Amino acid sequence: MRTMRLKILGGVILAAGAAFLTLTANSDCTMVPGPGDVAVNVSALRPGSAKLFCYTDDAGRRLRFILARGNDGKVHSVFDACRQCFTFHRGYRVVGNELICRVCGNHYPIAHMTDGKASCVPASLPHEDASGVVRIKSADLKAGHALF
Repeated sequence: MRTMRLKILGGVILAAGAAFLTLTANSDCTMVPGPGDVAVNVSALRPGSAKLFCYTDDAGRRLRFILARGNDGKVHSVFDACRQCFTFHRGYRVVGNELICRVCGNHYPIAHMTDGKASCVPASLPHEDASGVVRIKSADLKAGHALF
């Protein structure tokens, strides 16, 4: 009887864990064309907001990145990976005008999202912003493949 209860409890815990991972997964990204350089129109990106994008490299790996516009109008870009927590492959949630690490829970205001807390820092991604179109080199995206 005791063994049966432990099996049921174990099943419930596994189901709850699977449900949690499913609900917190970050599959709501906007795919951008590859395998070359990326150009994203960010004219609709409002100040204080961020959007998640996915790029598939030549090897078929899905690389995630975030473009955000600060309240000052400047566009910022980071990989959807924390320098400390990337091994968990969870990335960030975008809530209001902040990125929140899905592992450690640190909050990063969009205007300061490349500033770290201890060793937890969003991984920077170089970009060029030209009149509402952000250009990211495929080489820069591919350089972050170890984060995923």
